Amino acid sequence: MGFGIGPLLAVALAGLVGLALAVVLAIQVLIGGGGARELFREKADLMVELVSRQVREHLDPASAQLDYIARVLPADGPDDGSERVSDLLTGALAGVTAIQALAYIPVDGIATFVNRTEAGAEVMHIDARNDPSLLQGIADAQNREGGWWGELFFTRRYDGPVVNRRQALRRDGKLVGVIGAVVLLGELSRVIDESTATEYGGHPFVLRGRDHVLAHRRLAGHFPGLTPAKPLPGLAEVDDPVLTQIWTAKRSAPFLGRLSATSHAADVNGVPYLYLYRTMPEFGDPPWYVGAYFRVDDIAGGLRTATLAGVAGLAVLAISVIVAILLARKLAAPTRSFARAAAELADLDFSKAQPLPPSRIRELDEQARAFNRLLGALRWFESYVPKGLVRRLAREAPPESAERELTIMFTDIAGFTTLTQDMPPTRVAEMLNAHFAQVIRAVEASGGTVDKFLGDGAMAFWGAPDNLPGHARAALECAADIAASMANTGLRVRIGVHTGRVVVGNVGTTGRLNYTIIGDAVNATQRIEQLGKDFMKPGDACCVLASSDTFDAAGKPQGWIAQGEFSLRGRDSGVSIYRHVPDHGAGR
Repeated sequence: MGFGIGPLLAVALAGLVGLALAVVLAIQVLIGGGGARELFREKADLMVELVSRQVREHLDPASAQLDYIARVLPADGPDDGSERVSDLLTGALAGVTAIQALAYIPVDGIATFVNRTEAGAEVMHIDARNDPSLLQGIADAQNREGGWWGELFFTRRYDGPVVNRRQALRRDGKLVGVIGAVVLLGELSRVIDESTATEYGGHPFVLRGRDHVLAHRRLAGHFPGLTPAKPLPGLAEVDDPVLTQIWTAKRSAPFLGRLSATSHAADVNGVPYLYLYRTMPEFGDPPWYVGAYFRVDDIAGGLRTATLAGVAGLAVLAISVIVAILLARKLAAPTRSFARAAAELADLDFSKAQPLPPSRIRELDEQARAFNRLLGALRWFESYVPKGLVRRLAREAPPESAERELTIMFTDIAGFTTLTQDMPPTRVAEMLNAHFAQVIRAVEASGGTVDKFLGDGAMAFWGAPDNLPGHARAALECAADIAASMANTGLRVRIGVHTGRVVVGNVGTTGRLNYTIIGDAVNATQRIEQLGKDFMKPGDACCVLASSDTFDAAGKPQGWIAQGEFSLRGRDSGVSIYRHVPDHGAGR
């Protein structure tokens, strides 16, 4: 004797719903908080690394230029006359904008100084034999090899603090002179304030020792009160109460676990803040502290969300089990009718599927009406989506992933955070939807596939799932169409296009598949798009860059200009880049 369908459905639905929600709830409670912590740890380490990298990128060119001068000066013979030395220093100064001045001080002779001015360069010659400070510089270099960072001081010429790099110049092991470079530190404040580290919610800083501020958003312009006797402001003078408290009342932040950077928390006016920093002793004594700070509440938000999700999950679990038992008893009679209708939908033959009849039971009647609305929507859907493609993806086994040559495109809205920071969320969504609609139309019209949206950007590719022999040219024409559509939209968009071999196919599990592409070419495309930051001018509505691989595969169309070879992060060899010029009507 079999079981009745009503009790069986009640037990089955209640058990399955309860089990599924219990598993999801357990995962959320056990790893939800840990995932939030791990995400922040990665973001925090990356933020400190970004600030440290900005500092090195600002100062390392001075070291590299002095290395070059040190190699050239002995070969040219610095004793041949100051004019040749002046020309060499002037050319070196022009090559690195971060350097404000260069100097060559011979052991016994005329020192040459080249200072950057608004008009170009100013050359000065001073007899080193009669200048105590220059003689002291020679004495400091006697027992040194290579380069080192010298003292930090205030100069009235640049109305701000500077740091100098020095390097001993030797010939056959004998000291013949010292070369030096001066770097203005106010520019470093602008660099870190405009760096991508601020997008993570942090406030970057650089301290010299524990008491003086070397780089901060307040130091990006003129800072009053600095003198040769006081080249840097103290912590309390930069009008940043959070940074002022960095060394006071500090406590650990155990919820973060281990970080590569040093971290501690402190309360400022009752609000907890987290400080992340690392030392950079290579720039002299006292060491530099490079890092950022931000509110602890911004970190703990993810942990609170995980806790609330756990509580809500318990409530949903209890309610779902009760509702499943009650409703299952009412589903016995119409179950077969619903199953037959669902089977017809599963065959994707919407024309044969019949609407469900109404029911006197309110819940079942609502189910029938909802099903009938779904059927009507699917019939309209069938008018827009090719039936054969949908059936092939739904009935056949997922195609195996394969390596193919495709053309990939990344788009991104420049300055999106600044553009939308004062907009209401609904306006931001409307703006993005309108922009993505333009992108989708252009991609699909050229035979491409929109893979995904990445915040305010999109990723698309050509050449799959169906073969497209001219996928490179189609992608360039699509990029040109998008660029043309950006006029009068108020948006500024960067586009990167690259052709390469990737793995394409269904990625995921039977419960959730995503037809997508993976491979190094994808990363290269995104980095080409990022190069647009260096090419876009304030008035440009769009900047379209393509690799030489795409340009050549497309038959070298008109309307594209070579920009040179660039290094992409993660690649050993450079990539030749072409830029689209709208006036030439590329690909039209």
